[in-house]
Amino acid sequence: MKQLLLFITFFIGLSLGFGQESKIDSLKIALDQSNTQKSKLFILDSLNSLLISGTSLNDALPYFTEMADISKSLNNYELETKAYKYISEAYIKKMDSSKAFYFAKKALDINKNRNNLNGYLLDINQLGRAYHHFQLYEKAIETYNKGIIEYNENGGENKLTVLSTIYSNLSAAYDKTGQTDNSIKAILKGVEIAEKTNAPTQKSYSLYLLGYKYMGIDNYKKAEEYFLKSLKFSDSVSLQTYVNMNHHGLGINYSRWGIYDKALHHNKIALDFFRKQNDKLYEFDVLNNIAIVYQKINRYDSVVKYGELALKIAKEINHKLAISGANLTLSNAYLNLKQYNKAEIILLEIAKDTITPNIIDNNSKSAIFSNLSEVYEGKNNYKKSLEYHKKFKKISDSINKQNLDSKFSDIETKYQTEKKEKENLQLKADNTEQALLTQKANARNWILGLGILLLSVSAFFIWRRYKAEAKAKQIISDQKDEIEQQKNMVEILQKELHHRMKNNLSFIDLFINLAKGRFEDKAYQNKLNELQNRMRSMFEVHKQLFKKDDVTSVQAKNYIDTLVENVKQAYEKNTVTITNTTSENEMLLANTSFPVGLIVNEFVTNSYKYAFEDQKEGTIYIALTSQDNIYKLVLKDNGKGLPKDFDINELDSFGLETIQLLTKEYGGTFTIDGANGVAMNITLPKTAA
Repeated sequence: MKQLLLFITFFIGLSLGFGQESKIDSLKIALDQSNTQKSKLFILDSLNSLLISGTSLNDALPYFTEMADISKSLNNYELETKAYKYISEAYIKKMDSSKAFYFAKKALDINKNRNNLNGYLLDINQLGRAYHHFQLYEKAIETYNKGIIEYNENGGENKLTVLSTIYSNLSAAYDKTGQTDNSIKAILKGVEIAEKTNAPTQKSYSLYLLGYKYMGIDNYKKAEEYFLKSLKFSDSVSLQTYVNMNHHGLGINYSRWGIYDKALHHNKIALDFFRKQNDKLYEFDVLNNIAIVYQKINRYDSVVKYGELALKIAKEINHKLAISGANLTLSNAYLNLKQYNKAEIILLEIAKDTITPNIIDNNSKSAIFSNLSEVYEGKNNYKKSLEYHKKFKKISDSINKQNLDSKFSDIETKYQTEKKEKENLQLKADNTEQALLTQKANARNWILGLGILLLSVSAFFIWRRYKAEAKAKQIISDQKDEIEQQKNMVEILQKELHHRMKNNLSFIDLFINLAKGRFEDKAYQNKLNELQNRMRSMFEVHKQLFKKDDVTSVQAKNYIDTLVENVKQAYEKNTVTITNTTSENEMLLANTSFPVGLIVNEFVTNSYKYAFEDQKEGTIYIALTSQDNIYKLVLKDNGKGLPKDFDINELDSFGLETIQLLTKEYGGTFTIDGANGVAMNITLPKTAA
């Protein structure tokens, strides 16, 4: 009882709309007071879903680990793998690559062994993100493609949301390896899936990546358009991370575009957010971008300020490329400020890393040595200035030589090949010339006569075949056009019919509303509400069919959800829960949708009116499935059930009688059980009897 009271207190706390920190604190208190493993796991799942988007994953790591341990002991594989993904994410933020990979793979192995495709794809995405974060882009590409192959083999039309994310992340990885065409194909596929699913996160991310694509080809106007679209949409659905990712993208875009005031504005908005989130890598990137903007407008003191902040973050996360990038930004600022000693210290520190090819490439080395030469020239140390100038020239010459050598090699190969071919051709020509001269005179007349004859015969047959094919093609084309016109006309007439029916039913619905406003009698209004819901079940079919190109079927889950929502609004019982487990992919033929809609409406209405009179809470369960040529409709509630002396043949309930008559009229079967709540099992043929 104490445990039950604890959970009730916890849920009341959440429902009152406290801020996220208050929710976290309430969950931590509940966790401390919990005395069973199952209840702890329940609380940890809710707590960790808040902590994963919080400011410090360091503090959250013990809770993630505890969730993994309890899940494992209770054989709850779903929450165990979820915990491992959280742990992997924490180690990504801590810049611990080995542990980030280890826990992502651990989750992946569990879901693969259990044939859990949705979990497997989520784990694939997490592992790919980890590889990408630590610059192992080829490994990331390999991982994402493995998930796509698995989906194509076993996924059908399910799990599209996570697939959209995988394609979007794959696009970003292709970008990093210079595979522009593959990157564009991947992002377009991600956008296509995101539009199909209308999933907020994927839609935001896809628009954001399109902005980056256009920025990458210097189309800054188009990039601005997509970043702003993503920003507006992300804000409308309260995805704050994506809101600020788009501010970050706009900051870079305006910097490259030369609109520096806007660049600073958007970068500083993003900086404030990522600081609060404790997202160090994004914080570094924004700080470095701000420094670069100030460099472009010659405000070198500000370059130093933000460059030093960026360097501090880069050292905290021990990110080699970030450290080098921040140091190069600072060295340029100090050179422009003529603070040669500071520039010298930084450049010599970067130069130590020039022995590591993965960190500093030849072009960067060239810039470092050029800057050092300029530093020592400013300090009047001409000997060292010359020394570094020679190093700079040597690398520059090496880069140029590599390019020249490569070009020379290509030209030399082409020249030798061409020369050899010419020599062979000349030799053949010399050997055959004499023979050709002696044969030419004798063969000329024969060839000419035979050629004319063959040409005439060929021309005749080609002409006849052309005429026959042209006639056949014209007949087929005319038939296709006629069939297509007839098909279009039928579809237009069907859509017009549904449109007219929708409008007529809409007028009837309006008249019922007017009638409800004229009478204050509650019982009378309830009867009108019931009549209105029956009308709306038919109205909804015509409404959905009119909006679709395919006028033969409706999406079953959406149709049923709309119907039950109408009933819910008619009865003020917030304690009744309706669960519709119908698949998103289940389609309901138009002629069968009318009885299904009316049956669902009558059952839900009866449950609201009679089932829960003596109960504070109740549940109504709906499920529509199909097999072969049969629809199976299951309707249940956990209310007071039917009287013991209930006789199906002596019905006095309009709703139950309607359900029975509709089932019989459409050639279906009907069973009812009232022992534990009311449960109905109804079958209907896909084509009405």
